[in-house]
Amino acid sequence: MKLAAIDIGSNSIKLIVVEAAASDSFAVLAREKEVVRLGHDTLREGHLSAGAIERAADTIKRFRSMAEGRGAERVIAIATASVREARNAAEFISEVERSAGVRVEVLSGVEEARLIGIAASHGCSPARGASLVNIDIGGGSTEISLMREGQPVELFSVKLGAVGLTEVYVASDPPKPKELRALREEVRAALERPAREMRGAHRCWRHATGTSGTIIALGEVLQLRAMRGVGGSEQGAQPSGAGVVFGQLERLNEKLSGMCVDERRTVPGISAQRSEIIVAGGQILEGAMRALDINYLRTCDYALREGVVIDALRELEAEALPPMPGDSDPRLRGVHAVGRRFGYEEAHARQVARLAEQIFDALAEDFGLTRQHRMLLAAAALLHDAGYHIAHDRHHKHALYLIRNSELTGFSEAERDVIANVARYHRGAPPKERHTEFAALNEHDRLTVSRLGAILRVADAFDRSHDSRVQRLRLAREGEAVHIQLLAAHDCEREIFAAEQKRDLFEQVFDCRLDFERLEARG
Repeated sequence: MKLAAIDIGSNSIKLIVVEAAASDSFAVLAREKEVVRLGHDTLREGHLSAGAIERAADTIKRFRSMAEGRGAERVIAIATASVREARNAAEFISEVERSAGVRVEVLSGVEEARLIGIAASHGCSPARGASLVNIDIGGGSTEISLMREGQPVELFSVKLGAVGLTEVYVASDPPKPKELRALREEVRAALERPAREMRGAHRCWRHATGTSGTIIALGEVLQLRAMRGVGGSEQGAQPSGAGVVFGQLERLNEKLSGMCVDERRTVPGISAQRSEIIVAGGQILEGAMRALDINYLRTCDYALREGVVIDALRELEAEALPPMPGDSDPRLRGVHAVGRRFGYEEAHARQVARLAEQIFDALAEDFGLTRQHRMLLAAAALLHDAGYHIAHDRHHKHALYLIRNSELTGFSEAERDVIANVARYHRGAPPKERHTEFAALNEHDRLTVSRLGAILRVADAFDRSHDSRVQRLRLAREGEAVHIQLLAAHDCEREIFAAEQKRDLFEQVFDCRLDFERLEARG
């Protein structure tokens, strides 16, 4: 299969066309890049100008034609900070679809970090499965991805971009000392939380990599300077190949900060377009390496567009696997394919879905719940932990994003939004009107989410040990009380305690008092 990815960035739009052999193997048929400066002024003003939208749409239309000319069967277009931060992002998406025939997906910062991390792990890790931290500096944001065995451990996106910081802080040519001080302080403050959370002993990594144009350009400049003997052979000299040594970067940044734009254009390795934003980009990289205590990072030419390709190929591969036993409904087979894509824990997902359906069946008649509601609950139960694919912290919120942006075959967009919200509320705060995605639902769907989410919370608690120890459930209604008996051969104290902590929403939406007991399962 041939497919293409278009990366709509703040400074440039990039295209890659590939022919796939497998999820871990593809041949690049074409790469293209066009500098459109979509983020210039946009990142400061939060609005995409008509001219910027037109330039981007024309480029995307041309790239689509090139991709189809190379035989691409699918064109995936994604947008990052410049569109993400724009108040008129919907106008941009509509115009590109109208004029170029391409539907654009706007990535969250965390999803952008996930895809870049996948690319870095795939294309840049010295040893398959090695842990690494990757830094990617774009025009409007910087993404930091901590990966272990190809999977994300921590993902961060901070509003530090080479274009955005240049517009805000670099008004003079060359920059004044006070401008540089303000820029460095902004970088330091923005990186404080990611550095604190990633530098713990349990967040260690073996390798550091850097992706995208700014870091690659800085690596090339340092490599060319080393080849020419500029700066001497100081301690911590650069290893062979393109990369960035922290001490050398400090000295290069000092030199670049003292140059005007015309002088920077003459530096080997810095293009005319890059010369305008390289000072801010260099300061971001220096700040990130200092914050994360990185002495050397290897540059890598795999980045977001390659991550999009790898992710899409893995999804196709998962969908092509044979159906799971017992999944007679093709919609659930599609849900499992999405679960595989996100590395779900299948046994736990199936157990939670099974228990949730048992609770549902006992309540359905009294509350007018339908077979379609049952299907939505099953899908949400199977995918409720999908957010672990991004990070353990706030994984329920990550699940909401991942499910809403996944292809769930056989489900409408409205049904997919219900599934995503139900999965989101399997833990954490209950549904609230101030939660944007919940508030966007109609009144009927909000009620559905509240009811199914309440069931899922309790069902998830019943597999707290992740060992399927609860064999089945019995429910009985007695006045305002609902009694749930857990039939199990082994102790269920953890499960009952977890359910007691998560029963509030259930009691609220079903207007009951909920209690639990374990019954010995025999035979």
